[in-house]
Amino acid sequence: MTMSETIKIDQELVHKLEKIPDPGELMAELFRMFGERAAIGTSGQWTGVALIDMVIRTGISKPRVYTVDTLRLFPETYELIHELEKKYNINIEKATPDFEAVSKMVREHGEMIFFDSKAKQEYCCKIRKVDPNNKVLDTLDVWITGLRADQSDARSQIKRIEIIQHTQQDGKERPLLKVTPLIAWTEEDVKDYIKAHNVPVHKLLEIERDGWHYSSLGCIICTTPIGAHETRRAGRWRWFNHQLKDDQKECGLHLLSKKKS
Repeated sequence: MTMSETIKIDQELVHKLEKIPDPGELMAELFRMFGERAAIGTSGQWTGVALIDMVIRTGISKPRVYTVDTLRLFPETYELIHELEKKYNINIEKATPDFEAVSKMVREHGEMIFFDSKAKQEYCCKIRKVDPNNKVLDTLDVWITGLRADQSDARSQIKRIEIIQHTQQDGKERPLLKVTPLIAWTEEDVKDYIKAHNVPVHKLLEIERDGWHYSSLGCIICTTPIGAHETRRAGRWRWFNHQLKDDQKECGLHLLSKKKS
């Protein structure tokens, strides 16, 4: 029996962890407690790269880190992953979609399925992103994410530390600790940290032309820059902007979940 198997994921644990205000120390404690059963999930955006730097500065030299490789990411995303691995001497796990599932989806609906309807976009996200992420969660007790409250109204409801119910591939449910260490930070807070500590940054996030810039990053085609007049997630699945609000534009990874009391 490993150490993490003896730790009960309940509100008592949550209350204990809530007493650790520093995000780096919070993550360090989680890695000390859960080891390989804890991991930082990142898509290479501002907050995710900051989290990696923060926890390593606490002395956790080899934190488990993973990214979901949908096989449709920007070239700059792969470049950033390599740069992070080199700078911090870590291996970032790549969770990829099931080849047969992707092939079946493309045969039945075409390569550009996400243009057809919101339902098909969500189906594509499920196959390419949600299912691979869930396979990683099957191996975790602690899921550390880079969400922030300022990203959308829905995300502002997410707690810094919460217990969610994870359904494994075998159908069994179990509690999982979902931790968002920088939930209360603003984007400027994160950028200031990154600049102060020389953290590698996704090249697309640094580009601005006539006010147009990337505010979030996902798959090629499904992610475009936004203008100064637009909301933060207007660039995600832009063709749905006439019918969907920002809070409705999610890939399915971070939908509000029922917590175990």
